[in-house]
Amino acid sequence: LGLNLSESPADHSTVSRTRRLIDLETHAEIFGFVLKLLAEQGLIRGKTIGVDATTLEANAAMKSIVRRDDGQSYQDFLTSLAKESGIETLTREDLARIDRKRGKKGSNDDWVNPHDPDAQVTKMKDGSTHLAHKAEHAVDMETGAVLAVTIQPGATGDTTSVYETLVAATENIVALLKDPTVAEKISAEACGEFVADKGYHSNDTISALSDIGTRSYISEPRRGRRRWRGETSTRDAVYANRRRMQGDRGKALMRRRGEYLERPFAHCRESGGMRRVHLRRCENIAK
Repeated sequence: LGLNLSESPADHSTVSRTRRLIDLETHAEIFGFVLKLLAEQGLIRGKTIGVDATTLEANAAMKSIVRRDDGQSYQDFLTSLAKESGIETLTREDLARIDRKRGKKGSNDDWVNPHDPDAQVTKMKDGSTHLAHKAEHAVDMETGAVLAVTIQPGATGDTTSVYETLVAATENIVALLKDPTVAEKISAEACGEFVADKGYHSNDTISALSDIGTRSYISEPRRGRRRWRGETSTRDAVYANRRRMQGDRGKALMRRRGEYLERPFAHCRESGGMRRVHLRRCENIAK
């Protein structure tokens, strides 16, 4: 900001208003400008990309959710269920008992928060259930530079959200390769390797990475003996990933993953106070 130690920074309301006035595309251009500055200093290689995600508790309460079809609140919905079951005098215990026996009672297909429609009912890492968003980062595994950030609905699975994040990271690296001033500092094997934890392991993900010539280093969960009937190419891709994970480079990348991929999340969630976000809609949080 160009301020001296004795000067005060801009008020938070000014920062918030500036964020609202500047669109997301402009933020993306500034992000690309900073990536260029990093590349000029040799802090972006682009060969090995690691991806990880975390959940951010939304600025919306579960008690405010309503039915998508008729806008009925959760309390009114339980009351109508109780009356249909023949209970005339309703108590809090009766509603809790009826709600406890229902299956898929928090389905995102049925419920939405009118104040933040982008937030989804999500099971957090501590086992609790909240409305949440999902933040996913793509990081250069050689330098720790963040190459891309995407904000997606909280209940989106890792094997689904990873494609949007990889596309964003690839586009940013391609933009750097097109710039003659920094292109020579980017690795000739740009986007050649992909690192992730076992949440990203699936046949479709590994096959897709193999088809575009990217070597995957994805931890494999224990699934027991597998049968590969008519899936020769998928089997070969999964076994190749397994061999790489058992090698020295695979083990080294997994150790580095815990440092380079978790550090940006600690910066945002702890230092930045985004364990629970205070904005609504994915676009605002992405800014």
